[in-house]
Amino acid sequence: MASDETRRLLKEFGIAVTDYEDAVGEGASREKVAKVEAEVKARLAEVTALIQRLSAKKK
Repeated sequence: MASDETRRLLKEFGIAVTDYEDAVGEGASREKVAKVEAEVKARLAEVTALIQRLSAKKK
């Protein structure tokens, strides 16, 4: 079963992706798009690290 940390991380990742999609869709400034894109990339790095930690546990 997923931990609270996993749920929190996935929720934050989903919000970041939605914010990015909204910024692109509304034609936000380059600065705004760059900011939310950086947030998506940071959250994606956290998700990737989680996957790596889980994968290491199964070995």
